Amino acid sequence: MDLILLVALVGLLLFAYKWATARQNEFAERGLPFEKPWPLLGNNADVVLNKASFQKLVSEFYLRTRQHKLVGFFNFRTPMIQVNDPELIKKITVKDFDHFPNHQLFFTTEERLVNDMLSVMKDQRWKHMRNTLTPVFTSAKMRSMFGLMNESFAECMEHLDKMAKTAVKPGEGFELELKEVCNRLSNDLIATTAFGLKVSSYKTPNNEFFQIGQSVAFFRGKSLYKFMLSTTLPWLFKLLGFKIFDSEKTEFFIRLVVDAMKYREEHNIVRPDMIQLLMEAKKDSTENWTDDELVAQCFIFFFAAFENNASLICTTAYELLQNPEIQQRLYEEVKETHDSLKGEPLSYDAVTKMKYMDMVVSESLRKWTLAASTDRQCSKDYTLYDDDGSKLFEFKVGDRINIPIVGLHLDDRFFPEPHVFKPERFSEENKNQIVPYTYLPFGAGPRNCIGNRYALMQAKAMLYNLVLKYRIERSPKTVKDLLSDARGFQLTPQSGYWVHLVPRQ
Repeated sequence: MDLILLVALVGLLLFAYKWATARQNEFAERGLPFEKPWPLLGNNADVVLNKASFQKLVSEFYLRTRQHKLVGFFNFRTPMIQVNDPELIKKITVKDFDHFPNHQLFFTTEERLVNDMLSVMKDQRWKHMRNTLTPVFTSAKMRSMFGLMNESFAECMEHLDKMAKTAVKPGEGFELELKEVCNRLSNDLIATTAFGLKVSSYKTPNNEFFQIGQSVAFFRGKSLYKFMLSTTLPWLFKLLGFKIFDSEKTEFFIRLVVDAMKYREEHNIVRPDMIQLLMEAKKDSTENWTDDELVAQCFIFFFAAFENNASLICTTAYELLQNPEIQQRLYEEVKETHDSLKGEPLSYDAVTKMKYMDMVVSESLRKWTLAASTDRQCSKDYTLYDDDGSKLFEFKVGDRINIPIVGLHLDDRFFPEPHVFKPERFSEENKNQIVPYTYLPFGAGPRNCIGNRYALMQAKAMLYNLVLKYRIERSPKTVKDLLSDARGFQLTPQSGYWVHLVPRQ
């Protein structure tokens, strides 16, 4: 009996190993160079084992393989064809977009909202929703929405001012973990601009909206491991009855948006936020969008913006404290803008006119890109040719493509001294010299990030308020090397984004 059990166990382990490594010969068979992957973890082992951030893993893999225009990368068990060449990236994301119109499907689920999100939608359904949403994110709409943001910025600065006044030595400043402050700001901004909800996460730290936002963020704690299980072992994920999003949290968002739409229609209420814009877009669209399909766009907006927008502010502040001369120049522009407003509140137009601010944020997005990579999936067979007409590779339906954004951003062939923070790369004289498709902070082609204006508007406005009132300095807890210290799929130091803020006189 013991022998039978032993043979059964060995057989089970052998089967599991065979299953975990079943696709590891794919690139060898198709003539692509690749690095030997771990069983099940693929080339992501260092991230899963908490040894590195995804940004560092992707950038180092790219640097080791950049001599190849195409290279194999294993995302857990899934083989992905990584495209390292800017011209080929252009072909796949723009010129021959009809062969690669969709993102890969990371998980299969029938949960409400998930399959209705713009980033998950495919083909014509995606195209119709993208066309419906495009008017929501124009400069004119951002301009009208900006007024709602100023109240949240004011509350954030009031919170910081209270910390400054209660510091041990008020004139010498105070220490704080900036990410937590920015997450709360991001929460309040999304609540007011996307959901029509007044939330103050500084006065009521444990408000329901903030708690739900933290639980919805994929790349932390239990949510991260559930997501990993759903992508690597979907059958087990389903068997165990797991869900990507908590049903109660999903229902909360649905009730919030649907009830707000109904109330506004009944009482003729107009407010320049996303709910209002979606209501208008639905009326103007020939598509008969359901409530769930519209709510899902607010949901993905929350999911995409909650962490990323806060991280953009933090990475930029991290560079400003390390480069005081850059911070001083930015302060001078901010002060000039403030004086030109003559007591009027900050406006969208004033933000967009700050040239040096744009250079600083652009360089921050290059060096600390929030999306380490983006992806596409081949929808019909496609032969990729090089510039000289020679055949490079034959893509098959279902092939998954990886575009290593962070690798391109840190490639010294495109950005000399890539680890040095140089806003001048994005000056009027220099930015046109950047090789096309080597700078992709918001992706590329028709599938690029639709909310990029919103993200830039939020980050620049908060940095304006922060730099105007405070000098950002290094704290004893400030991490020395962000790229080496960060772990997991979010670019966040293990100890947090600690800074020392000194009130300006």
